[in-house]
Amino acid sequence: MLSAKRLAASAVVVTAAAGTMFATSGVASADVPVWQANCQVYNIFNTGGMSTCELPTWHQVKLTCIAWPVPFTYWKYGPVQYGQNQSWASCDSFNALANVEVIQA
Repeated sequence: MLSAKRLAASAVVVTAAAGTMFATSGVASADVPVWQANCQVYNIFNTGGMSTCELPTWHQVKLTCIAWPVPFTYWKYGPVQYGQNQSWASCDSFNALANVEVIQA
């Protein structure tokens, strides 16, 4: 039979090892810049856009829209997403999308 001291020592070692594992593993440690994360952007019927990335990174879709009949430019941003999750946004009117890009969030 194991003594109480050996059981206590084993418990301390296991707890310390688990604590070290959880302390060193974090989402931010594996993130890559958005330009290295194989991100794709998609134009949706020239009105909206979406982005998704293959590797773990925080990303966001940014749309450049044009308001008519008085032409002025404005930007719309999708929600911040992580990795393969999709960030969507749309312009305020049909056929107003001028540019779609993915940015680091």
